[in-house]
Amino acid sequence: MLAKIFPCDPAEPGYAQLMVRLRGQDALLPTLNFTLCNNEQNYLQPNGSWSPAPHMFTVTGGYPFEKGSAFRIGPDLLDPLLASASQVQIQGQLASGESRSTTLQLVRDALFSSDARGQTAHYGGSSVVDAPTATPEPAVVTEPEPAPPEPIHAPTTSRPKRNNSLVPIIVAILLVLLIAAGALWWFMGRGNATPPAAEKQPEPQATTANAQTSASECSPANLASQNELDFVQNCVQQKLDSDKLLTIIQAAKDAKKCGVAQRLYAHSAQAGDTKIALAYAGEYDPQDYKSSECFKTPDADTAAYWYDTVLQTDPENQKAKQRLAELRK
Repeated sequence: MLAKIFPCDPAEPGYAQLMVRLRGQDALLPTLNFTLCNNEQNYLQPNGSWSPAPHMFTVTGGYPFEKGSAFRIGPDLLDPLLASASQVQIQGQLASGESRSTTLQLVRDALFSSDARGQTAHYGGSSVVDAPTATPEPAVVTEPEPAPPEPIHAPTTSRPKRNNSLVPIIVAILLVLLIAAGALWWFMGRGNATPPAAEKQPEPQATTANAQTSASECSPANLASQNELDFVQNCVQQKLDSDKLLTIIQAAKDAKKCGVAQRLYAHSAQAGDTKIALAYAGEYDPQDYKSSECFKTPDADTAAYWYDTVLQTDPENQKAKQRLAELRK
């Protein structure tokens, strides 16, 4: 089983298409009953919350899409899925009574919650249009006040009388300036020892910058100190190579930070990193599967999806071609 949520065409905030493709079954599904369970084993409820009690959703009106059956879903399903950092398992209940489950894939970059619709309503142009009405303020120009400078000329008549009496004062000021210059020269001569102290001041700033850099570094040491979304964003921004990223993913699995591991896997695999995509497929491939807290059961359909993702970037990848052919038998 493959399950993936695509945006509507055209995209509409709060609405999307849930596509389900059943292995070995080509018939169109008119109705689908299913539950949605996150990594904490909590199930999505009709009010958008998550609870240990399973809840069965029903969607109708299936139509052909992406070689499977698609159903239109609304904010009651899409909003909580986009808000959750956890990977979600969908378990479908078929009309025959058979149950099938897989990891639900979301095209997050192209999906928008219903909140996006409200945000766009605030971008109006009315305030810009009204702005020109405030232009009558050229009246401010009518307040020329050049008059104050004129009184300054009045005292000039008394200045010649003070010339004789100011001579001693000027001499005293010159003496003070000479003494100050001598003192300054003396201190300048001794000041050679002080610059090193000043040069040391930037060091605390440098250490602070280093501390900030290390706090946001994509490393196993920061898994516990950052929330999952911030940690993943830091890792994406730092553009780590495949081996470094696989080390981070393994550390996240060991720390039971399943949302981090799955988001890093999915982002890099969808971005064209074939090494990461092969490793992600191996987490679900029944042939390579190893049980862990983050990947509790193998899933051939999900493994096939990621092998197919590898081939979209590297069509001649022998590992992906061989395993995809075997999984589709």
